[in-house]
Amino acid sequence: MKKLLIWVFALAVVGTLSHACDDSDEVVAPNLAPALSISCSPTINLPSANATEGVIDYTVVNPHGEMIAVAKSSAAWIDPSISTKGQTGTNSLGLPTFTASITYAAAANRGEARKAELTITYGNSEPVVVTISQPAGEGEPEPDPDPTPDPDPTPDPDPTPDPDPTPTPSGNTLVAGWAELPTTIDNAAWHYTYHITDVKSNGAYARNYSACYSTDKMCAIWIAAPMHDFYATKNTSRQDNYTTDPNFDFTQPGKWSGYTRGHLLGSAERLVSRKANDQVFYYSNIAPQHSTYFNTGGGAWNTLEEWVDKQWVGAADTTYQVIGCYWDPAESPKKVSGTTIPTHYYKVLLRTKNHKNKWVVECSKDELQCIAVLVEHRTYEKGEVPKPADYEKKGMLLTVKEMEELTGLTFFGNVPNAPKESYTVSDWTF
Repeated sequence: MKKLLIWVFALAVVGTLSHACDDSDEVVAPNLAPALSISCSPTINLPSANATEGVIDYTVVNPHGEMIAVAKSSAAWIDPSISTKGQTGTNSLGLPTFTASITYAAAANRGEARKAELTITYGNSEPVVVTISQPAGEGEPEPDPDPTPDPDPTPDPDPTPDPDPTPTPSGNTLVAGWAELPTTIDNAAWHYTYHITDVKSNGAYARNYSACYSTDKMCAIWIAAPMHDFYATKNTSRQDNYTTDPNFDFTQPGKWSGYTRGHLLGSAERLVSRKANDQVFYYSNIAPQHSTYFNTGGGAWNTLEEWVDKQWVGAADTTYQVIGCYWDPAESPKKVSGTTIPTHYYKVLLRTKNHKNKWVVECSKDELQCIAVLVEHRTYEKGEVPKPADYEKKGMLLTVKEMEELTGLTFFGNVPNAPKESYTVSDWTF
């Protein structure tokens, strides 16, 4: 992998006037906005149609601490991986700088020549757009994005598929082809991001989870993630590295008096690497939860998490999960540390029937199954914690369509055949 040469754009500097002053003079420091530059030409021409990787170094002058930049691709065949570490310094003008890198993986091209835009942003600085071009391939048909693997070793999870052809989503999503994603909503208070692991699956770094975070609620709206044994492989242990999400440039509460720090995507489901586990401790994935028999051993939330794990552990296919917060409009909102406390939490699941090892985007409706579970957020007595076998009679099971009507969201926007109108209890492990 050839590392691109660094070049940094110079900033214009305004001269200062010197004058005598007494103690009554007010000294005003300049308030310079951060300025983002990259290490290469904004046009990158890949040398071949083969899968490849590249590195873009970026520098921020006048950074806000060490906030990491955000990189988003306009096409799924370009997968950016953002470094979580950088280096601070000063430039020749004495201004503070922050330098880090973005690694991008380009999938092999089997079709016509193509282009993608990689948009790099840092806080309120002007974004930098890099255009990446890849020449035409050999014209061979795309392989099945979720091919039937050999039974030994355990198959990789459903990887980020090559986008030729790109599946037609039912609405806008962060990335075309990621089956777990709800569609995005144009709301100034809602902010979207995703996190990539440092572990490769089928030649590309596997995605961890995507997030929608509300600065009105100061809480996640939803977390979306693929679930598979690959991610839960115990290569590390829980480190409890709670911290703000580096992809967001606003404050995120991470502690609430009287509530525990509740994971939406659990730590135990992301042990494949230290980085993957650290990412689920970002505050974008943490929400306030009651302790007494809710977010505790044998509690209502923990019981639901264990039930979800039974749907994918040891299975060949991938289960796609959306974990979300819900605020009942009929209840008076309660705020703690700036966060509006959710009245309910929920999980929405999608997978193939009988664990068929086929990419869900290419499945027919009768090859798929989906379901939603809504649990009231409150303290419970030990004897009243709902058991999964009782979810239906307690009214906790919903169709995905009913959950969409309740939340105003559209789930599984990249899976046009998801059977949202119904569920069959016997299709799930209770």
